[in-house]
Amino acid sequence: MSKRSGVTTKVNSARSQSRASESLGDDAYEWLIAAITSFRIPTNSQISENKLAAELGVSRTPVREALKRLENEGLVKRGVGGSFVVAMLSAKDVDEAIDLMVLCDVYLFQRAAQNIDSSGRQTLAEAAKKMSVAAVAGDRETWMEHDQVFHECIMRAADNNVIAEVSRVTRRRIQRFWARSISGARDLVSCSDEHREIAQAISTQDMAAIQRTVESHLGHLRENMHEIVELMAPFLGDQ
Repeated sequence: MSKRSGVTTKVNSARSQSRASESLGDDAYEWLIAAITSFRIPTNSQISENKLAAELGVSRTPVREALKRLENEGLVKRGVGGSFVVAMLSAKDVDEAIDLMVLCDVYLFQRAAQNIDSSGRQTLAEAAKKMSVAAVAGDRETWMEHDQVFHECIMRAADNNVIAEVSRVTRRRIQRFWARSISGARDLVSCSDEHREIAQAISTQDMAAIQRTVESHLGHLRENMHEIVELMAPFLGDQ
């Protein structure tokens, strides 16, 4: 084997290892998101990198990479000794997140209204209708599934991946608390009605109505999240 071919082999091997590591990191990241947002790992719980790596059958490296990504997204934070802990939101966190969601969602929803086709409009209408049915039945899991369909349809139509990902990450931080709270259960029906109004505004390309309904919808979410933060504060201590 020539010296050049040997170097090429080493480079290709390093690239393959890097891709494999990234894939394991992505798998660990998705697993942690599902576990945290479903409260299989509760708020304020410390995450053991060794135990998680053993459970997932991987080394600590992809687990740590996944936790660092989640730290940047606000789902985990550094605890005592540098360990990772599942994060709770403060009132300030709520306001900052909702402010960002308003900016992102008004832009995304109005852009979606300009681009969406008949199939997309039908998907929105059906998702909103199914959310209403699930809300009346008190079925939060089904409601959340159709809520995701609703928002992903809008993001595809808006066709701006950067802003869509910002909105997706921010919504995930908020919704993991809201959808499973007393406030969330109480307001599923009214929230579903708001989604139907948004779907209608997008369908008719009514830009003023889109901004009005998005701001109203997220304003209600802000109120509910402040209620949740206030109720949970005595149990969580200093954050």
